[in-house]
Amino acid sequence: MMASPRDEVFTTVAVINGEIEFLDLHLKRLNEHANRLDIEINVPDFQNFEDGLVRITFSGNWNYEHRSFPMYKPKIRAIYAEAPEFEDSVMGTKHGHWQPYHEAKIQANAQGADISLLVKDELVIDADRASPILLDAQGIAWASDEKNGSVRSVTFEALIGLFTQNGIPIQFGNITKKMIEKCQELIVVGTGMRVAMISHIHTQKIGNGTHRMLKMCQKFLEVR
Repeated sequence: MMASPRDEVFTTVAVINGEIEFLDLHLKRLNEHANRLDIEINVPDFQNFEDGLVRITFSGNWNYEHRSFPMYKPKIRAIYAEAPEFEDSVMGTKHGHWQPYHEAKIQANAQGADISLLVKDELVIDADRASPILLDAQGIAWASDEKNGSVRSVTFEALIGLFTQNGIPIQFGNITKKMIEKCQELIVVGTGMRVAMISHIHTQKIGNGTHRMLKMCQKFLEVR
């Protein structure tokens, strides 16, 4: 039987040197998403996790699924794929019917790419497991507005202050394929992927060679 989005709520955290990275932001988003999914949650009883990624899921009880960090790739390839469709209150949450996002990743891998950029109504609203951030010709960083159905990235939320400190204004709005064709740089940020620059979408080269956002985020997230 197909899982219902309202069966569970989850978040995936990074454990580094025994500490959960951005814990307060993850708990805040978990509570917000649980409210939207009509799920009543209590405070998680965190264990002492080994370093790696931990998927924290609530479906009546808390469940913790640990896995090792994937190999870090600073430069990746992407494809476009159709975004999953859910009712408005579900779109943009980490919910119980996550299989379409896994399938989008599998679709990308089958075509020799690393990630799928998810398209809805001609807009790039998300990626299968990270958030796309675009640097346009005017030096403005664009992120998809949540009203489009994007999942708000905890990693990007932690990075917002870094962008403004480095003179890069942030605009939440619509990201189109035409904007991507003309952009200076396109990155994705997320707990598992950390930060990676998209070099190609299908066979099209992306960006003008600048690594401004990539290097800035790498330094903050301490990835090399």
